[in-house]
Formats: sequence, structure tokens, C-alpha cells
Amino acid sequence: MRRAGRGVVVAALLALLGTALVGCGTTHTGSNLAIGDCFDVPTTADITTIPTKPCTEPHGGEVFHAFDAPGGGAYPTDEAWGQLIFPICDPVFKTYTGTAVEDRTDIDYLFLVPTSDRWGGGDRHVTCFIRSLDGSPLDHSYRASS
Repeated sequence: MRRAGRGVVVAALLALLGTALVGCGTTHTGSNLAIGDCFDVPTTADITTIPTKPCTEPHGGEVFHAFDAPGGGAYPTDEAWGQLIFPICDPVFKTYTGTAVEDRTDIDYLFLVPTSDRWGGGDRHVTCFIRSLDGSPLDHSYRASS
């Protein structure tokens, strides 16, 4: 049931990956966002940076997995993104948090994907990140060992 809601939010995030990301004073590209990085999820597509922050401070997302999507050809639809990403990120979510995503009532995840322009240029990087289901800020890391 929650998967249907993800597509709408993910569609709003499609334009975000590929912008410069700045965290802890170091400039990153979207493909260099590290597992465990916490950040505030942008609310507009008109951004140039996404700063990372300590996970102990209020934040909107925590990166738990990143990978390069296989294939080429046409830019994936929202449904195709889900068919590609959910089978990869669901088990990693369970490993990272210690709980299956469908068993959580407080958090689940979204993902950042390349824009169609960046896809056309060969960018296939996908970043999966934890977010709260009710929209409230996260205030700690959800890594199982934390």
C-alpha cells in the first residue's frame, strides 16, 4: 500500500539528483553521497546543493544504499523505477535498519534518480534514503548498529 504513495513523492524528486551536493564542507556530486549521510530532503527542484548534516540533528533523510541502475535506452517511467529499485533497496533497508520496510510504522524510504538529461548522458546512479512516514524530522541514525 505504501508503495503507491512513494511514486508521487519520487516523481517530485526526479529532478534533484545530479546537482552538486555539499556536506561537512566538502563538495560532492550526487553519486558520491555516502551510506549513512543525513540531509534535509529538498522541497523544490530549483536547488544547487543539498547539505549533509550530523544524524543527531533534525534531518529529513538518511542514505542507506546507492547503486548504478543497469541498462540504457529510454528514461524509465515512475513504475519502471519502482520495479528496478524496490527489489534492490528493500532487502538492503532490512539489513541497514534491522527491520523489513513493510514491518515499520515510523519510517520507509524514497530514492533519488538521475534526471532524464543526465540519464541520456549515461548517469545511472540511484540513492535510496530513509524518511519518516509522518513527515516529521528524523533525530538519529536508523542504522541497526547505532
